[in-house]
Amino acid sequence: MKPTYHAVLLALVLGVGCEEDAETGTSLPPELTKATSSKLIEDPIVEAAIRKSLKKPEGKLTNADLKKVTRLNLSENRLTELPKGLEKLTKLRALHLGDNKLTDVKGLEKLTQLTRLDLSANQLTSVKGLEKLTQLTWLDLHYNQLTDVKGLEKLTQLKKLNLFLNNNLTMAQIDELYEALKIEILHNAEN
Repeated sequence: MKPTYHAVLLALVLGVGCEEDAETGTSLPPELTKATSSKLIEDPIVEAAIRKSLKKPEGKLTNADLKKVTRLNLSENRLTELPKGLEKLTKLRALHLGDNKLTDVKGLEKLTQLTRLDLSANQLTSVKGLEKLTQLTWLDLHYNQLTDVKGLEKLTQLKKLNLFLNNNLTMAQIDELYEALKIEILHNAEN
């Protein structure tokens, strides 16, 4: 009986029967791994959109999966703030957040690889933070409540911009932005 006890003790000391946690790189017994591990993406709306983008309805999402996501559609989800976890999508190029209830864009500045961003039909009054998305070539901000577009002139890669139905913007603000950017399309009717 004593040799069995020593074998079990030795196995515990050496970590036999443990699995490595992919997130932390630590070894934990299997029963603790399942109990203590958290989901890679906590927000169910974001997770569902990622799964749809990856065509992976089931199974565990991995960091490798997240690196495959280049487009994400979170439109029409009644979002009032940017969901947590988007910053983990380091290869994201196109993000659709139209038809929500967003009042600010905090958190988007971390998505520096974005080239296409749809923020239409939200409740935005400011675009502060978007100036850090210097890879943007397409930006849709129509039907918001923008009062200021300062910072957008720093988006020198921008080719298409939609500011339609932002009635609080003045034509002077729009003209100044147009002159600074020299963009192909500046949709600004009814501003």
